[in-house]
Amino acid sequence: MKDLGAYVIAAGGTGGHIIPGIALANEIRAQRPRADVVFVGTAHGLESRIVTAAGYPLELVDASGFVGKTLTNQVQSLARLPKGFFEARALLKKHRARVVVGVGGYVTVPVLLAARSLGIPTLIHESNARPGVANRFLNRFATRTAVGLAAANTHLRKAGVVTGTPVRREFFEIPALDPAAATRRLLVFGGSQGSRIINRIVARAAVMLEKSGLEVIHQTGDKDLTGTRQRYMRMPANWKLEPFLPRLWEEMASADLVLSRAGAMTVAELAAAGRPSILVPFGAAAAGHQLENARALYRAGASIVIDEKDFEAESLAGTVVELMKDRPRLIAMGQKARSLARPNAAADLAKLLFEAEAAR
Repeated sequence: MKDLGAYVIAAGGTGGHIIPGIALANEIRAQRPRADVVFVGTAHGLESRIVTAAGYPLELVDASGFVGKTLTNQVQSLARLPKGFFEARALLKKHRARVVVGVGGYVTVPVLLAARSLGIPTLIHESNARPGVANRFLNRFATRTAVGLAAANTHLRKAGVVTGTPVRREFFEIPALDPAAATRRLLVFGGSQGSRIINRIVARAAVMLEKSGLEVIHQTGDKDLTGTRQRYMRMPANWKLEPFLPRLWEEMASADLVLSRAGAMTVAELAAAGRPSILVPFGAAAAGHQLENARALYRAGASIVIDEKDFEAESLAGTVVELMKDRPRLIAMGQKARSLARPNAAADLAKLLFEAEAAR
């Protein structure tokens, strides 16, 4: 078979950007086993660890964030753009790119601009309900656009196809909550890096929740494990702290309720797992996208949303106890969460990618 070049996926920064890209890469390989797939990222994000661990080659270009940065950092970011653009052009020529996909992170801007300059078809995927600045800009000229949540289209010039956000298949295999079970397990996590405000409030609420008989697994993040442990006045016997949960789907499978942030990947995983949740959106997230993500679950009746400014130990403890006493409500919330799941997200994304390639 003639070598037609590589499918190039630009992804960087956080797992929420990179993991959907890997899911898409796996789907490409499943449908076209001999296809080459290459990732492009930066030296600053998690891609150097996650992409290489998944077995895909990673190329690097110079790029940095713009939104939410100081004026000095913004100027530096703009100054890097031409260099990143020309580096990306060279990489796309080197790999004879067939299609270039942007799945999130500031690295997508120079890479997709380079693709446009070379006449290479492009596909962007926006996981959040409120798209970031990069994807709002790239949407103007992308060959195809995909979105994880329909709400994203209200912020885009050209509406995208609602594919959902790809997550690991293990989340879809989690059984629904058992109506007859007597378990009372709470899973707490704030994303792969943890959340200091969630860590702090949960530690304070522990004393109030101790007599409720809850089992709790609390993921703190690597950097805040020691500090969180010190904040607990008394660690209940059936509570456990972990810095990171590499097999999150297993913890979610055993949970009756989840307390977490509202990143796009987390929302997609909660839907796939069919788990009820209490969401505390990250207040400083660009364009308030976590709040919009959380509202998607809230409107479906799958989640309770608490604003950071209203997030207190006493009210959290009361909400958790109230929900744990009402298993039919937890079950109904879980069912509504799963109704939002899109198990074919990776396949639908791959279909759009192949359509973009055919449009060349």
